[in-house]
Amino acid sequence: MRNLHPYLGLGFLAGLGLTLVLLGPQLAGLAPSLYALANQPYTWLAEPINTLRLGLGIPLLSAFLLGLLGALAPCQLSTNAAAISWFAQDALQAQGSAWRRVGWFLLGKALVYLFLAGIAVWVFGGTFTAPGALFTGVRRVLGPLMVVMGFLLLGLIRLPGPSLGLGQLGAWAQARGGSLGAFTLGVAFGLAFCPTMFFLFFGVMLPMAVASRVGLIFPALFALGTAVPVLLILALLDRGKPKGEVLSGMRRSGRRLNLAGGVVLVLAGLYDTLMYWFV
Repeated sequence: MRNLHPYLGLGFLAGLGLTLVLLGPQLAGLAPSLYALANQPYTWLAEPINTLRLGLGIPLLSAFLLGLLGALAPCQLSTNAAAISWFAQDALQAQGSAWRRVGWFLLGKALVYLFLAGIAVWVFGGTFTAPGALFTGVRRVLGPLMVVMGFLLLGLIRLPGPSLGLGQLGAWAQARGGSLGAFTLGVAFGLAFCPTMFFLFFGVMLPMAVASRVGLIFPALFALGTAVPVLLILALLDRGKPKGEVLSGMRRSGRRLNLAGGVVLVLAGLYDTLMYWFV
């Protein structure tokens, strides 16, 4: 029966995709309401954070606070949840082990933001008028990809090659270029734009960067702000317990970690799929 699990998982994944296709008209009506619900954290905190940013009047700090506000946008909520699931295993295995990969993840995001800002300034005259097909296309790929990653972590499907359980995934990535994998993840999630994020980056942050002599730093500070939830949760995981106690607890609850990480990725992927295939 155990050998049938990968086939059952593939069947369930195919059935899920077929359900999404068949229920497209109904989901098209549900998706905008779901987006509005996911946008509530941004709606609640946008005014106080923006008031703080304007009151301080420090452009570099404003870039960071805009990124922090962007972390509450629906597109960043889902990708940050996936990033936390990705890095949590390192944080629990050994104190400080996740931070090098998180640094590469942040570098990937920052370079994407810098690249997009450069395109906007030098090619489009300072701003984009609309997100365009690029960002929508990236999000349409990211959603199903996160669902597949979640199924891999849950052990419901297997691909040829190394075992991709949550614990084995971290070891395999580290042995074969974990930093490169984290950097690639940062690049992919850096392209995760939605209307809220688009407005904050191109409509508010970019004009500030253009007007500043140190404008090249703004995208990096914006990227750091968007990753604050990831950094906070990983810091709690990293410092919450002594290493030995954590490892002992992991041996007793490894399956729960697999389940939690996989469920987070599947839910984040389903949310993105609904948003960018049916809105």
